[in-house]
Amino acid sequence: MLAFVSKVVRVVMESWKEFCSETSLHGFNHITAERRHWSERLLWVCFIAASVWLVLDISMGQWQRYDENPTIVTLEKDFRTWRIHMPAVTACLKNKVDVKKLPNAIKSRWNVEAGHPKYLYYSRFVSAVASSTLENLTLFEQFDDDPTLNVDLFRLAVDVMEDSNIKVSNGEKIKAIWSPVMTELGVCHTLNSVATADIEIFKSNVSHTKDNPMTCQADTNGCFLYLECAAEIDYYLHSPYDVVDYTEAHTTTSPPLITHVDVTTTEIGVGPGVRDLLPRRRQCLFTDEPTAGYRQAYSTHSCRQDCRRRLAMELCGCQPFYYFYVAGPTCTVSGMRCLSVHQHRLFTLEGQRCSCSQHCVDAVFKEALEKIENMTGGPFGLRGSVHYTLEQPRERYVRYIVFYFQDLVVSFGGAAGLFLGASFISFVEVGYFLIERLTRSSPTHTVTDVKRFNAPYEARITELTDIIQKHFR
Repeated sequence: MLAFVSKVVRVVMESWKEFCSETSLHGFNHITAERRHWSERLLWVCFIAASVWLVLDISMGQWQRYDENPTIVTLEKDFRTWRIHMPAVTACLKNKVDVKKLPNAIKSRWNVEAGHPKYLYYSRFVSAVASSTLENLTLFEQFDDDPTLNVDLFRLAVDVMEDSNIKVSNGEKIKAIWSPVMTELGVCHTLNSVATADIEIFKSNVSHTKDNPMTCQADTNGCFLYLECAAEIDYYLHSPYDVVDYTEAHTTTSPPLITHVDVTTTEIGVGPGVRDLLPRRRQCLFTDEPTAGYRQAYSTHSCRQDCRRRLAMELCGCQPFYYFYVAGPTCTVSGMRCLSVHQHRLFTLEGQRCSCSQHCVDAVFKEALEKIENMTGGPFGLRGSVHYTLEQPRERYVRYIVFYFQDLVVSFGGAAGLFLGASFISFVEVGYFLIERLTRSSPTHTVTDVKRFNAPYEARITELTDIIQKHFR
């Protein structure tokens, strides 16, 4: 065993000596050069070890930057050529029960018709279900444990919902389509959103969002959105790449009021190649990159809705019927009463760790100024409307790649060249040496016969003189 170890050590030392004498990497030849004091060799070993450590440390830092944060967000200001996004609008009627559909909904579930002693009781229950939101779950507290009320609450709210009769006008003359959706605000209608695939009530093979999001050229026709309806409505303005969030502010209008709202917008976009990066590297998600298997689209607010759904499951063991697209136990009336006790926790997500990625492409809208006109007695007194005017943004944020693979290679080469004097060919030589060394049993020795002169100095001079003279004859 000792002989084997001794042989291995000898082979390694011979190979190391051969490598140091042949490599083009700087400094290695001084380690095994002849006529070197041991302290000199030790000093060169320390220098080379420090250089290798610096190369590895710098290279690992550059690799981490390339792998984790190769992008940067820049600010652009050439706004005169931009087409800006129009906002998405979610309209929620104050009265969500269509009186024409109510009798049929009650009869099909409880076999009760108008005039029956319990008809008003069931009418109140239907109205509570249809009008319920995560903000007013206390509506369910008036109903005791009645087993006859254990019906499909989602289908009940849909069966009695009002149809959308909202007239839309915009500066681009684009046809706007309202999509009925189930939100945390109950049944509503959404316009110009590409993130409603999960919450749409009526699924269709025809995409209603293929032309969304709508855009406009602010310096030509002007950007505005005019909504008009004869009913009282809450309008929620949000990103066209997101869904409505019930915690946000809204504008309420009803006949005969006309509300004028000035809207500011901040846009976020991406540059070339960003889409091809992995989500963890670009640190953002596109709408068609859902994080949950049961979702078809990703958005920040839908991610927060998932957090609220999980919190509801922890608190009461069921999920509100607003999340109909997720398989799981749906709350009955008693479950909704249980959630009403925890309304504040659901609103604030207290005690729930909720981490949601930001959008890669987004538009954030804020209502800057609101003016209300009362049209009582005028020709427009029978309808309420809201007029959104979008201000031209002067800047936007764009995410670009600033550290490509070529930059990574250059940084590796720069570190290796600075500290070791190495190039790509130097590392090829290292690989070649290892392969060549492994394919032979022992290092190649070039044996040179050296003629040693033991004669006195004068005899050596005489011999050299004879050799020179013979050469010139």
